[in-house]
Amino acid sequence: MKRLICILLAVAAIFVTAVSASAVDYGCNVETVSSAVYLENLDTGAVVFEKNADTQMYPASTTKIMTYVVVADHVADLDGTMVDIKEDVLTGLDPESTVMGLSDHVGEQYSVRELLYGMMLPSGNDAALVLADFVGSGISGFVEMMNSKAAELGCQNTRFANPHGLHDPNHYTTARDMALIAKYARTLPGFMEITNTLSYTPSRFTQPVTNTNYMLSTTEQGGKYYYAYTKGIKTGYTDEAGKCLVTTAEKDDFTYLCIALGAQYSFTEDVNYAMLDTAKLYDWAYTNLGQQVVYDSADVVKTVDVKFGKDDDKLNVIPEGQLTALLPHNFDKNLIKVEVNCEDSFEAPITQGQVLGTATVRYDDMTVGTTNVVASKAVELDNMKLFFHNLGEWFKSNMILVIVIAVVLIALIIILAAASSARKKRMRRDRARRRYRD
Repeated sequence: MKRLICILLAVAAIFVTAVSASAVDYGCNVETVSSAVYLENLDTGAVVFEKNADTQMYPASTTKIMTYVVVADHVADLDGTMVDIKEDVLTGLDPESTVMGLSDHVGEQYSVRELLYGMMLPSGNDAALVLADFVGSGISGFVEMMNSKAAELGCQNTRFANPHGLHDPNHYTTARDMALIAKYARTLPGFMEITNTLSYTPSRFTQPVTNTNYMLSTTEQGGKYYYAYTKGIKTGYTDEAGKCLVTTAEKDDFTYLCIALGAQYSFTEDVNYAMLDTAKLYDWAYTNLGQQVVYDSADVVKTVDVKFGKDDDKLNVIPEGQLTALLPHNFDKNLIKVEVNCEDSFEAPITQGQVLGTATVRYDDMTVGTTNVVASKAVELDNMKLFFHNLGEWFKSNMILVIVIAVVLIALIIILAAASSARKKRMRRDRARRRYRD
């Protein structure tokens, strides 16, 4: 029973950790131009910085991350599935919007993978429409699939009105919701490979399509946005949305996901502040944060009572292993607190390393991690202690029966004593009569 209680407490502690992770303040002092920002360490799930993360924003072409998600969810063979390029699907597309160039290939067929390259690299709105029409049996059907998937992923403030992200007042998301979408997209076939590619030439194209994410390139825009550790994912821009960017970065065994939405932009200044914000945030995270040891495997977190122990009636409880958490390099150890979730007393026998509960570690009143807590040593069972304990418990639980038996025994003793006394009296009388006759 005690083990079941500890297991339930462990599940509860893990749940609390997951919920609390987004509330941790890591002291980020980076000034950002982007209106909404979200920075998460994907290795730990720790949200290390957020700014207006739940504010509704126009996502522009970062919408195409969700378009990729729905396509990949419904097309098993990206290379073998061929799609017809239909003129009517492309009709009405703003000629000023970004395209991969499918209007020159009407009547031809392209694989889903080729169209995904054309959608994600140059942000081809034409490719987005062709894929949506194919997978959703029409654009409206595909948009319904997008919104259904957003709800499935847990998005709370997202609504899509089209598959490409061109402005629509009823087309919006949040930085936090976009992070949910991007994290799922990273698990899909080809997604990171495609979004991390600088250029790609589809069949029958004379020129390659190139990636608009300049953080990947040492040459585009003179390399001024290049960030060596960037991996994917998608850019976006409309006048209403401003510059938008979703990326990941990998360095020193840590992977971060950054969402930057609504960065102001003017063609006169021509500065992509979403990319500059993202680079500054990555630099801050890699410079200031790391996996820190907050509890070692030998640290005693609690002492519990042991019943029926052969040599011990107390036992130290320690972490199952070294507990680490993503924290600033200069974190204050005095702010570390531990909440141990286990019983105050256990019964022998106990084996060394036996899981007795969990410990929730908090830093500055914010949850940073959980771990199992275990017995520091084995405690053998003292059978005599257990016997006398069980005997006492039996007497307690059968008190009425004990009283009845005691009363009966006392009555028998009284009766026997009385009978014995009467018998002795008769014997004395008989001896007296014999003496008188003699």
